Amino acid sequence: MRILFSFLTILLTMAFFVSGVVYLIARTFGKIAWNPESKAFKRMLERLRSQLNKVATDLVPWDNEMLSLLSLNRINEKKPGWFSNVSSGQITTIYQEPVVAYVTQTVGKTSVTVVRTSDREFVLRRKGKETEIWLNNKPLGLYVDGVLLAPGKGSNMLARLENKPEEVESPLVLGDLTAATVRNPKRADGPNPRALTLLRELDPKEESLTLAIALEQLQEK
Repeated sequence: MRILFSFLTILLTMAFFVSGVVYLIARTFGKIAWNPESKAFKRMLERLRSQLNKVATDLVPWDNEMLSLLSLNRINEKKPGWFSNVSSGQITTIYQEPVVAYVTQTVGKTSVTVVRTSDREFVLRRKGKETEIWLNNKPLGLYVDGVLLAPGKGSNMLARLENKPEEVESPLVLGDLTAATVRNPKRADGPNPRALTLLRELDPKEESLTLAIALEQLQEK
């Protein structure tokens, strides 16, 4: 009996040791893979873009009216399963036209989303409460606590979402003026809820900033 007990003790000790080693390796690899400067991160983006190519085949061309028509509705969704931590789908206009395609890979509290319209691509790397955003392979900014900060040491404020979790919509300020109201995905109702409502005309840069924040908020849905 003592021999059997000793044998089981050795087996359990070895199992805990192996589990610990595997955990440390996975944690270390995870830190490397999710580092935007690493080759592993770039390879992951290549894989996500390859998958996105299949999701974005039938997107309607983006024009200057599409932002105001963007809805919260998703179609052709594929959610993560037992053997995959990747989700994908399309976002439509209020007229059910697919205008945005996305692919997301999630590990723990970190996720990377590649989003594409017919004319631009966003990459959103969310870690905890911070989201790094790239537009067409160039850093757009860091979104944290409702504020989108410009990349670099200056960290000038590009946009501010006056987030009101209990409200249906939250004002989005670009510069000194409110440019739009962004709908809270968790409080949206109706069959075709708009993602946002524009309050003034936007130039191309402002449109990209507004779309980036709207897409970041859509991750909450």
